[in-house]
Amino acid sequence: MEFVNGWYILLIVSDTLNVSGTIMKIGIESKNFASYDVCSILLGTSTLLVWVGVMRYLSFFQKYNILIVTMRVAFPNVIRFCCCVAVIYLGYCFCGWIVLGPYHVKFRSLSMVSECLFSLINGDDMFVTFAEMQQNSYLVWLFSQLYLYTFISLFIYMVLSLFIALITGSYETIKHQCEGEMAATQLHTYIAECKDSPKSGKFRREDGSTCSPFCCCEPTTLEENVLVVN
Repeated sequence: MEFVNGWYILLIVSDTLNVSGTIMKIGIESKNFASYDVCSILLGTSTLLVWVGVMRYLSFFQKYNILIVTMRVAFPNVIRFCCCVAVIYLGYCFCGWIVLGPYHVKFRSLSMVSECLFSLINGDDMFVTFAEMQQNSYLVWLFSQLYLYTFISLFIYMVLSLFIALITGSYETIKHQCEGEMAATQLHTYIAECKDSPKSGKFRREDGSTCSPFCCCEPTTLEENVLVVN
């Protein structure tokens, strides 16, 4: 990520969506297109990205860029953490859809299961979800209690706590760097291992041959020795 500027990518995507949405809007006004939903999505998303891009100018001030720097540091760890959590989350979604679908209105489809479980993670409609479970089958009702209790305990007490801990750890790292000396990245650490300057001559080839690698010149003695060693 040292060689990629995310702000430029954000700018390119925003301008592309803006131009595409504007062209579709012109087509809608001239009665050539009728897909207003796609046009509104393109223009709305481009407007959102433009306002997000305004945060780039706040990054020039050390006291105002704490959110941007924290997100940049925590983003790789958060993505890896979310990938692991998504596996468990999908497992609960499919399990609830298969077992509780015929007995609970919130588990009738896979999308409804995902919405219900996401609401439970945020502490919404907990009692209603428990109360609406039909008791036609005692075994399924017992399974639903075990299913809901384990999901809520796992995701609220462990997953969310670890998620917040990742972001808090990144914030503490940035805070200590702002108070003291800036820590070097892995790229700068790797470059700093070489103490020789580019003009030292150690980066040049020892043989002075100007022969092209595609021609059929005779290899030099040094090249023959390297081939033998390899």
